[in-house]
Amino acid sequence: MGENINLLRALINCAEKAANIARLCRSNEELLALLVQEKTGAEANQRFEHDFKTLADVLIQETIKHEIGELFPAMREAILGEESPSFTNKLGEKVTIAVGDTEDQTAACLGAILGDHKAAAGALAAEVHRKVIYDNAQLGDIPELPAELNYSNLGIWIDPIDATAEYISGDTIFTNFPGITSTGLDCVTVLIGVYERDSGVPVMGVVAQPFGNKLEEHVYSTSMYWGVCLSTLQAHNCNFAARGGHERGKIGIFSSSEDSKILQHFLDLKYELAFSAGAGHKALKVISNDASVYMLSKGSTFKWDTCAPQAILRALGGDVLDYATSVAEQQAVSIKYLAPDANQMESDWKCNTNGLIAVRNLETVKELLPKLKGN
Repeated sequence: MGENINLLRALINCAEKAANIARLCRSNEELLALLVQEKTGAEANQRFEHDFKTLADVLIQETIKHEIGELFPAMREAILGEESPSFTNKLGEKVTIAVGDTEDQTAACLGAILGDHKAAAGALAAEVHRKVIYDNAQLGDIPELPAELNYSNLGIWIDPIDATAEYISGDTIFTNFPGITSTGLDCVTVLIGVYERDSGVPVMGVVAQPFGNKLEEHVYSTSMYWGVCLSTLQAHNCNFAARGGHERGKIGIFSSSEDSKILQHFLDLKYELAFSAGAGHKALKVISNDASVYMLSKGSTFKWDTCAPQAILRALGGDVLDYATSVAEQQAVSIKYLAPDANQMESDWKCNTNGLIAVRNLETVKELLPKLKGN
């Protein structure tokens, strides 16, 4: 069935549907508060004192899994996401979020969580089942994918709402750098990345900002970015000139918790430092040429954070590298997306334990790696 459908186009439409769901859930503060649940145990990111998921996260993830699984059955079992599909309602009952074959079935499932909020359950179900075709001049020309593409060898990593804390709070803080916000809705991204299961190489990515364009107060539209990097096809819609032109210096973008010794190395190399929330957002700032490099020395990102932006960066001639291995070997070593071996813990194989370096141009790492070796 999927052979007659363009996978990239399907992912873009799913990303826009995800953005619609995110905006709908965010449009009502009372509803948003109802939908927020703190992650516990293995679900939680240990870097954060509090780590949250929302019903929007889970619903978006399950919607994408359902839609792509229906269109491309050969990929169904290899569509993975960040979130557990279970949610606990106010009665203490654990409910598994599932997209039904009909709008009524999905509404009934959501109603088990939302209780008396039947209108909200109905509105969300309607959005899940609405046919969405994203069309925007920014999208560019969607390429035809190679006829020989083996869908049974493709897997997907989904981060349904990256920067969930920013999504919940909505408070925006700007940096001194054009195009880079420190916190807020601009940092929220939907990440859908496709990788080859045998090689672990990311080959297709879609990054959507649900709140990328503010049309009026509380009204937003999506900014959409995509890239394809197959052996026979490289394409993207990310032809961005650096803001400020030739006068702009080198900018590194980091988490606010980055090691001060690492930051000093970048200052020694005449980088300016920007700090921002959201792994997807920071990688997007490299994609959009607002930053030269995104580096994280800690193992606090996961495969769902990096697969989509890495595919786009590869289409641009860049990559997302394994930080510790690249520094140790003094050469660019890409992050891979291979299934776990028998010796790996369940959580370990999903984590980018060695940190990362994301660059739009691989020449950038030539001066970085020697400098970082002594850290």
